[in-house]
Amino acid sequence: MKHLLPVITTLLCVSFYTQANDPAGKTILARGSVLAVDGSNEQQRQLQRRDTVFGVDRITTGEKSKAQFSMLDGGLIALKENSELNIANYEFNDNTQQGSASIELLKGGLRSISGVIKKNGGSYSVKTPVGSIGIRGTHFEVQLVKGDVFLAVWDGAIDLTLENNNVVSLGDNEAFSFAQITATGEVFKTTRAARVFDQNIVAIDPKDDNEEETEQASVTEVEVNAFEADTGVMDIYSEQQFQTVSSASLVDQIAQRQGVFNYEASSFNVNSSVGAVTDFTMTMAVDFDNGTVPDGEISFNDAGGNWYAAYSGLINLSELELAVTFASHGNNKAEGDVDAIFLNDLDNITGNFNLNEINNPDVNASGSFKLEP
Repeated sequence: MKHLLPVITTLLCVSFYTQANDPAGKTILARGSVLAVDGSNEQQRQLQRRDTVFGVDRITTGEKSKAQFSMLDGGLIALKENSELNIANYEFNDNTQQGSASIELLKGGLRSISGVIKKNGGSYSVKTPVGSIGIRGTHFEVQLVKGDVFLAVWDGAIDLTLENNNVVSLGDNEAFSFAQITATGEVFKTTRAARVFDQNIVAIDPKDDNEEETEQASVTEVEVNAFEADTGVMDIYSEQQFQTVSSASLVDQIAQRQGVFNYEASSFNVNSSVGAVTDFTMTMAVDFDNGTVPDGEISFNDAGGNWYAAYSGLINLSELELAVTFASHGNNKAEGDVDAIFLNDLDNITGNFNLNEINNPDVNASGSFKLEP
């Protein structure tokens, strides 16, 4: 019996460690400094595209950095710069399509589109310094600023249970979709998004101007720089070509679109390091109901064989936050980036891409494109 105790203890430890270190999702976008700290041993690693994140990870983003994760149940989590997220629990059984998830925002901001766990009635919560958010819908955003918590519901609904057990409900079938909860527990609801969100000011439930001004005045003014967009996309277009639209106007346009729109390449310019390019095709599916790009593909040929890339991502105002999930050139694995923005009231998508073989980066291809429905 004495000999069995160490064996049993070891097996229990191994079982616990395996469960805690089960994959929770995969990194589909990591720009700048994106770190994961293993909560079980405090080991730190720099996250890159396609890296796995686990149920014991605490993830941080640095200055001018951002990250995006595809979770086990198909949910999406986007972290802004200077953010810290603790994955307390993320379990999903692919066979039963059941699971539960609990994440904790410790610093900064996140945007999330819930997946199958919530769709199938599972528990999905986000802990904040002022209380725990229960998810009743799909698309929401949380931002922490100097102890205050700002909330925005873009689709669906949420319930925030405060420390005093009062519940703040926002979103569909509620009077308000936005709120600020101060560090002392005061609640200010509004029909307009606070300035801390990328989307700036958005009227979800329009009322007369005087009422809107009164409600907005209740929200404390906080000076926070908007999340800095990458300049790579903008560099390839002249100011005349990029048609500026207001944040409110663009969000309204996105909100008015329903369903999935399939875009295809109407024009392109592609170069390869190994010869002329032929048979170029590019497609992108944009799901305006959920604010995602669930599927996109690029394919063309050169002297070295067929280039292929699959990508996905999220809508972030005019910019589409995209990440290549798989790429190849002939029989060789490849990697790359895709950048894109909306133009002409969402009727066009334009951008550029870069691809290269992983083991031989000198073999590469790049180009610009224009997509239309």
